[in-house]
Amino acid sequence: MKRRFFCLISALLFCSAQAHATTIAAFTFDQLCEKAEAVYRAQFVRCRSAWDEAHRTIYTTTTLRVLDPVKGGAQEITLRLPGGTVNDSTLTIPDFPVFQGDDEMVIFLTGRDGAGYPWPVGMGQGIYPVFRDAAGRPKVALRPGLNPSPLAKPAPGGAAPETIPLDDFLNLVRARVGGTAPARPGAAGSQ
Repeated sequence: MKRRFFCLISALLFCSAQAHATTIAAFTFDQLCEKAEAVYRAQFVRCRSAWDEAHRTIYTTTTLRVLDPVKGGAQEITLRLPGGTVNDSTLTIPDFPVFQGDDEMVIFLTGRDGAGYPWPVGMGQGIYPVFRDAAGRPKVALRPGLNPSPLAKPAPGGAAPETIPLDDFLNLVRARVGGTAPARPGAAGSQ
């Protein structure tokens, strides 16, 4: 019980101390592309949560395997973000991404922070989930209110699409960031 209370107090102190520095602006798709130092289609590999050296904050280190280097040359990405669970202590930070299972995504990354890790641009805004439709085709989920849409605004009364084929999405990103062509034929739509 004491540990949970300590985690709650630590989280509140961390969030309040960082609140002025971590205000996240809502980006347009063009701004997201402009701010990204790297963009990858990637898949979750593993994560590990641990306390920091001062035993004040839990951080989760997540490894992602690069499936398609849209902008950048990494084969693997390692992120270290606040939050996670260690034993019976859990630290949850609102709007911070959580990766798990077979998660596949297109992720827009900042440069490395002082500890040497990139962060998703705009936190959740810079992560677009990839899923397979009923026919097995890869699609990108456009989460209204979270992800900026790469598509033109719909006509009045028209509904904005909630998905876009993965290849089309990657082509829109490449057109804006001057990214690399797929590593191999069909790379954007494979796996």
